[in-house]
Amino acid sequence: MSFTSKSLSFSLKASQSLIALYLLMFCSSGWAQTAEQNLGALLQTYHSLSAKFVETTEDTHGQVLQKTLGDMAFQKPSLFRWYTQTPSRQLIINQGDKLAIYDVDLEQVTYKNVDEGQGATPAILLSGDIAALKKQYTITGTVKGKSQSYRLMAKDEDNEFKQIDLRFDNEVLISMIISNNMDQITRIQFQNPKINSSLEPNLFALNLPADVDVVQ
Repeated sequence: MSFTSKSLSFSLKASQSLIALYLLMFCSSGWAQTAEQNLGALLQTYHSLSAKFVETTEDTHGQVLQKTLGDMAFQKPSLFRWYTQTPSRQLIINQGDKLAIYDVDLEQVTYKNVDEGQGATPAILLSGDIAALKKQYTITGTVKGKSQSYRLMAKDEDNEFKQIDLRFDNEVLISMIISNNMDQITRIQFQNPKINSSLEPNLFALNLPADVDVVQ
């Protein structure tokens, strides 16, 4: 599962990266009851996020199926970019109502409506729209020192993503773990994340060659 059509494994394979972790689910009932509010309040402080990432996908036996390297950027209210550099180049851009998946090496771009492809990608997670997440997931959490972890468990067994774990350190998102309905696990480690830094608008632009194949 990679954040791509091969990778946006989040629903696409990151339609499928795009959210994670080794959680101890022993938390006080008082904190657990407010995990939704705590996560929502934390994500509301995120106006932008950029980072490099390492994403690995494992099968049911823990064997690594794929390792992906790339970079991502997010800016509220709806700008999102996910670019994988290896093993193949793929750029995913969310510009509001459309999701563009550009396979650079295949010279092909696919467009999807956001509601078709977004699912539980990092875009919706980072938006801080807890009301939308609560419709699909039960949210619990634990805090240990300056570390916060959250687990989202799917309410519907048909949901593509059964479980999503998020881990924050000093309120900075450092990892995601996503378990899909085929029992594959995608682990995303964010490197050198920058919160609320100024991002160039052209970072979210999609400049395509004239001869690229378009799939609607």
